[in-house]
Amino acid sequence: MQFQVRSIYLGDRTVNDLMMEASDETSLRAKLLSEGKTVLSVRELPNASNKAGLFSFFKTKKRESYPLFCRELRTLTQAGMSVVEAVDTLAARESVAKQVDTLPQDLLNQLQQGKALSTSLAGLPNSPPVLVAAVRAGERTSNLSEALNDYLRFDTLVEQLRRKVISASIYPALVSSLGFAISVFLLVVVMPNFASMYQNLRGGTSGTTAIIITISSFVNKYQFEVVIGVLLAITWFIWWIKTGRARQFAMRLANSIPYIRHKIDDFYIAMMYQTLALLLKGGYPMTEAMAVAGQSALSKEINISLKQALAKIEQGALVSQSLSNEHLCDEVGRRLMAAAERNGAFHVAADVVSNMHRERFELFVERLTRIIEPVLLMAVALLVGTIVVMMYLPIFDMTTRVR
Repeated sequence: MQFQVRSIYLGDRTVNDLMMEASDETSLRAKLLSEGKTVLSVRELPNASNKAGLFSFFKTKKRESYPLFCRELRTLTQAGMSVVEAVDTLAARESVAKQVDTLPQDLLNQLQQGKALSTSLAGLPNSPPVLVAAVRAGERTSNLSEALNDYLRFDTLVEQLRRKVISASIYPALVSSLGFAISVFLLVVVMPNFASMYQNLRGGTSGTTAIIITISSFVNKYQFEVVIGVLLAITWFIWWIKTGRARQFAMRLANSIPYIRHKIDDFYIAMMYQTLALLLKGGYPMTEAMAVAGQSALSKEINISLKQALAKIEQGALVSQSLSNEHLCDEVGRRLMAAAERNGAFHVAADVVSNMHRERFELFVERLTRIIEPVLLMAVALLVGTIVVMMYLPIFDMTTRVR
């Protein structure tokens, strides 16, 4: 297995970026530690055993750079560097390696102006509000490493749920693509040959015989145009996916079905409570934590509901009742938050509620996958079978005429 390794000798503050072979990540880290190196990050390169990255096309460079930067910053600060020294080291490494990612250098420019790390992060484009809040909490408690750990655990949970959705969609996408490819092959290559055979058919035709002859004649006559049209359709479909319009359409379609919309809300609510757990653990009061969670909410509806619940809490209402009234928790969640009002362990209750909704969403994805797979197989089989039957029906019609 090949790995991309970032390591450092603390004596000269030089970050090394190497490609190394190893049987697994654990043995590679042990080898580097025995050589006196501090490991910043280890990333397995895509190969035959790791294809997940091929299907994560929607993940942007910016989204990937923040977690990676946090891991490296955590490692350097734990090794004894100050925040400015650690960021300066990472910026120097990016400059020497001529990397596209300018996050360390942009952050260093902010720090050199005397700003705090949280303020500097907030000034960067596309910085996650949860990360900014976690770092600010770490600055309050003088425990930046723990704050970075909390954020990385949060990011890992989000990525795990995203990967579950992607993995569940791979098989249906492959089946649909295969069915489409077979149908196009039959229409473009096979059916014109049948059309030339049916041109000498005498007498009138009706029903499916007339339809198949018309389609065959059209495809045979405009074969080049049909191929161009199919290629243009495929190009448009790829553009539709890449620009996010397919995702928007899928979300509108899913939201139009109450049951599916309710299950998607489980994902949003799980992320909301995970954010609350992270911030409350870092020392934020409930009102500030809810405000930050609203900024990072994945759904506009969740954001609006959080703002309404926050307004009620600021007026003196109970946290549990306010969240329940805005449909941000069920009866179990309400009772958990009510218990937290008595013992003060809001971050524990929020983490439990998050896990409940996450497990419901994962179960939904698993069940939906098991339903969609056989349905798609049947649909593709019916589509291809219908085309094949329509191709051969005229032969049966010709046999009837001969008799």
